[in-house]
Amino acid sequence: MELFAALRFTEDENLSGRVYWYIAPFAVKEGERVLAPVGPHDRLQCARVERTDSFSEAEAPYPPILCKHILAKLGERKVKEGVFDLGGVRYDDRHYVRLGRVFLAKTEADGAGLPIKKCNICDENPYLAAAEEGPVLLFGDGVREAAETILRVVRGEDVGEVPPSALFALREKLR
Repeated sequence: MELFAALRFTEDENLSGRVYWYIAPFAVKEGERVLAPVGPHDRLQCARVERTDSFSEAEAPYPPILCKHILAKLGERKVKEGVFDLGGVRYDDRHYVRLGRVFLAKTEADGAGLPIKKCNICDENPYLAAAEEGPVLLFGDGVREAAETILRVVRGEDVGEVPPSALFALREKLR
């Protein structure tokens, strides 16, 4: 038995008229807001859970092999104490930054045990590090300002302090 959730993407006028079945890899309740991938590029959008039900593969409302998975509840970005996922932040009128790509912490010790590249933004360029393939933990003084700049890059705003080599890579990684 697998938990399925019928989602309504209320913020997208192209999708709001019907519900879409997703697999819920964690418990969700009717009325909760979640982040789920949409369309061929799997851009994250916010949806409201209309209903949930458990089904066997044979009874499923949609073939499980073709179903996408809910990624997170809206606003749940804390990975562990002191470490936050930059994903799940809105970057335009209906899309959210991808989860699991860039993490933020005040100190390297906060990210101890996480199997990701760690970048002290006091020693390295945070934008080049964040643009690298795979998940990255940014830590150090000014990490909040670096995150705000990264969000401006994802939005497509003019950001002079980010090297051109990182601009495209950051957008591709986080959108």
